Amino acid sequence: MQRMTAVFLVFSLVFLFGCADRSLYSWRDQAWRKDAEAICLAKGGYEPSAFVQRLNRINDKGACGVWYPLKVSAGLSGYVGFSTSATLNCPVTSALDGWLYHVVEPAAARTYGAYVREIQVLSSYSCRTRNSKAYGKASEHSFGNAIDISAFKLSDGRTVTVEHGWSGSPQDRVFLREVHSGACKTFTTVIGPNGDRQHRDHFHLDLARHNADNSYRYCK
Repeated sequence: MQRMTAVFLVFSLVFLFGCADRSLYSWRDQAWRKDAEAICLAKGGYEPSAFVQRLNRINDKGACGVWYPLKVSAGLSGYVGFSTSATLNCPVTSALDGWLYHVVEPAAARTYGAYVREIQVLSSYSCRTRNSKAYGKASEHSFGNAIDISAFKLSDGRTVTVEHGWSGSPQDRVFLREVHSGACKTFTTVIGPNGDRQHRDHFHLDLARHNADNSYRYCK
């Protein structure tokens, strides 16, 4: 009986991940992605430095990949460190810097009288479906067009996590909601703890195009 259960479990896992894998192959590259990356580079959307470096094109399975990927180890020219290096496209790298400068740092100064010195990066480029669901649509992570952030480390030594701070102290609640709402003005998709249970411990930020003229914003 135990052997049959083990065999069934293995078969189920193979089927589940096989389905998710096949769904990635059903997607095709969208022309706007390469154009968006190229335009960002042409406009100087990032500054090459020890913290932002060009990588070779990522041409992964199915539609996954990044035309002009960047390895980013810090934002704002090194002033905001990353817990781990992120592989991102140029548009997200540029948007992230803008959000950190115009929204995150001012919010930290107002709320705590401190500044953010590091963000906890949960995920960047990853060839997978949305929430890794079988037969799901390709995630924006599959194109380096998204980043997940789970915490903010401040100059006064404290760490504000999305998971505990969202319903935590008044200060943490104010800060996290301000950076979340500010992200909604910079990114086209922002999902946090109020969005769904998969995002209870982080903010998902991406630059997906939800409609033809790229005017729609999804903010939860």
